[in-house]
Amino acid sequence: MFKFPKLQKVTSIHHVLVADDEDETTFTITHPKHLTWFASPLVDERAADRKNRDHGEAFLKHPHNSVNETHGSNTPENEKEHEQYEDPEEPVLKRAHESSTIQLFYDLFFVANLTTFTALHEIDDAETLKSYIAFFAILWFTWFQVALFDVRFSNDSAFERLSKALQFGIMTGFAIIGPNFQLGAEDGTTEGKATFQAYQTLSLILMTSRLILACQYGAAYVWLMNYKKAHVPLLAHIGTLFVAAMIYLGLFFSFRNNIGETGLIAWFITIGFEAIVILLVSGRTKFLSFRKTAIVERLGLLTLIILGEGIIGLCNSVSKVGSDGVFTSDIIGMIISSVAIIYFIWMLYFDQEETNHVGTLRQMAWTILHFPFHVTVLLVVEGLNRLSVWVKLLDTITPLANVFETFENTLGNSTIPVSEEFLKESVKSLNETINQLIEKFELLNIDADTDGINFYLNDMLNSTSNITTIADDASQVLGLGFSYVCENLGVDTPESAVIAAPTDQVFAIFDLFSTVYIYFFSAAGLCLILLAVLFWLGKRRKLRGEILSIGVRIAVGVGLSLLALMDLPSLYANDNAAINTYLYTPWLLPTVVICYGIVLLVDNLLINYVRKVITKKRIRSESV
Repeated sequence: MFKFPKLQKVTSIHHVLVADDEDETTFTITHPKHLTWFASPLVDERAADRKNRDHGEAFLKHPHNSVNETHGSNTPENEKEHEQYEDPEEPVLKRAHESSTIQLFYDLFFVANLTTFTALHEIDDAETLKSYIAFFAILWFTWFQVALFDVRFSNDSAFERLSKALQFGIMTGFAIIGPNFQLGAEDGTTEGKATFQAYQTLSLILMTSRLILACQYGAAYVWLMNYKKAHVPLLAHIGTLFVAAMIYLGLFFSFRNNIGETGLIAWFITIGFEAIVILLVSGRTKFLSFRKTAIVERLGLLTLIILGEGIIGLCNSVSKVGSDGVFTSDIIGMIISSVAIIYFIWMLYFDQEETNHVGTLRQMAWTILHFPFHVTVLLVVEGLNRLSVWVKLLDTITPLANVFETFENTLGNSTIPVSEEFLKESVKSLNETINQLIEKFELLNIDADTDGINFYLNDMLNSTSNITTIADDASQVLGLGFSYVCENLGVDTPESAVIAAPTDQVFAIFDLFSTVYIYFFSAAGLCLILLAVLFWLGKRRKLRGEILSIGVRIAVGVGLSLLALMDLPSLYANDNAAINTYLYTPWLLPTVVICYGIVLLVDNLLINYVRKVITKKRIRSESV
């Protein structure tokens, strides 16, 4: 006969329903967590008191301080215990070895901001590239300052949750000003006025974020006031953030007075100053260091977030290029290459050693170098998404370009007489090609303006006896056809481009993708170089094979970056046949895949070879 489970009290906060014939772990009912107003960042105070009382005894028992060598041995555990309690005037903080859920929740606001800004601000030229990096720098360093506090002092309490809620509001503020943030805005214009208002708002947001952090450090200082060595470093943290907040407030008034974008320089100097000061103070203070914290995990998670942004963009690009259901070998190779590049970056980064056992200064450098590394990763993933559309654009427009090229070459050759019958056939071929292109997009229920194309096609059909008119009309048809394809693939003409004729848009789009080409290959090479530097900083003792591996990463990275130095302004001219040929091939993304693949292969071969040599030497030494 079944007996109803009895309610057995286990602890003050847990109750377990237990049946007579079942284990106590059948299922658990957990009461809501009791939340205090404030929580101490110190380890359990009673345990700390016991350890301080036992400090003298532990010191005498240490093998270096005891006369009797039988009291203990020089083990790493004893060394760590002696190191931890050698100075009772220095606090011992709680060290969380993994990120909390509220910290991960905060990271979601970062990725939301990044995704929104990327969707609104495509990188079309040098100015938009600088704007993109500038906004990312502001966003990244704000996240970085919050992360530096969280990994050392964050404890679940009502005060911390309130502070985190305010930081959520800060991230929401970034999303609000994102659409109007851009560099190079002209003062006095409507667009410039909106931009300077965004600068003002952003200055207040930055000021507020630093004041919130100063208050959080102030709350931690109250808990640590009894420790003499905690005063100066914590007050330095608070003072640095407060000074930075006042500078941001002053910049608010500078933008209001329309001084111009010179105030932006003060922004970035302040952002760099506060980060460097806090890192240096933390590096020179034992209890504020990042050893045995979750900083490595936080930066790793942020790397995953940025790679995830690339995956989102890749899926959007694939949906565009595959909208017509046509997947040629070039398109398939492009998709595979895009996925491979993101996957290779993940392997190259996460296969490296963590920095838990390196010196403090090396860890500081390793930490701050994640900013340029994340910039390069972001530009790589954004670049490959744009180049994916470029491959589809070339694949779609090539039939029309081939007909136009044949048509133009025949008309431009004065030694060959051109009959009216030939002109009619050429016009008919061009007409059929452009109509097939239009019909393909119309089948996808894509609406676009084709009136201009139809006008010039009809004019060509009615002017077969006038070579000059036909040549001009054919050029217009090519330009309008190119614009039509770009519109349907979501490729917008840069706002800075001056379009006086349809053919001008062709050159404007080529300039756009020349910019993409430059920053993509530059970032792809710099990404490998920074991975090499991070690898070197992240491991103190390196095998010979690992040193060679670092050298290979740098060499391949330099080679990729040099590809960006080719003469791109004459991309569409006949005097640059090498880059012309290369850019019209589907080998742009596979080039990076091959280079990254070589680095991964060499990494594993060198490291495995050196380890085998070391193993053989060890076996020989043991057998002697």
